[in-house]
Amino acid sequence: MKILIADDHALFRGGLRFQLLDFEKGADICEADDFTSLLDVAETEKPDMVIADLGMPGMPWREALGLLRAALPDSRIVVLSASDDDVNVREAIRLGANGFISKCDAPEVVMAALRLVSCGGTCVPPSFVKHGSLAQAAPVAESNVTHRQREVLQLLAEGLSNKQIAYRLQLTEGTVKLHVAAILKSLGATNRTQAVSAGRSAGLLESVN
Repeated sequence: MKILIADDHALFRGGLRFQLLDFEKGADICEADDFTSLLDVAETEKPDMVIADLGMPGMPWREALGLLRAALPDSRIVVLSASDDDVNVREAIRLGANGFISKCDAPEVVMAALRLVSCGGTCVPPSFVKHGSLAQAAPVAESNVTHRQREVLQLLAEGLSNKQIAYRLQLTEGTVKLHVAAILKSLGATNRTQAVSAGRSAGLLESVN
């Protein structure tokens, strides 16, 4: 898998490169430090995934994102930003981004979100979903987390045990365990807490009052 990291801070690129090599063994990683070089490298290298910061110099990010999607129609594009303002998220998704991740998220949440995007899903900040903004953005690709698994994940977020989930969904406890294992694998999580965190970041969970 070829991944392009674009950020104007070398230290951040280095840290993300380290995480990605653990995320995708044997990944071929290339870098860019502004929007101009991002487009140049994208055109030359044709990466499978692009992870790009919105705050880079070179040109307006909306223009750059539109050009990037046109240059890489089949690649997965993930936006990284220090701000998860709904307007920016909506515009990024409309312009072709497959994910929008806050730089404030924990590394394991970021990696789980990237795994979701790499599997065909779309990741947006929880607040974006909570405010009902997702419906106003471009159509979102389905992730490899099934509808039933989303139901299980929602009940995990509510703190229910496997036995309680089985009773609620009228499933066997063994079936629930299989669903939980599949959720952990899909979201790149090692435990239920990480899965809930990643699912919330990916917009797979409804808000729980």
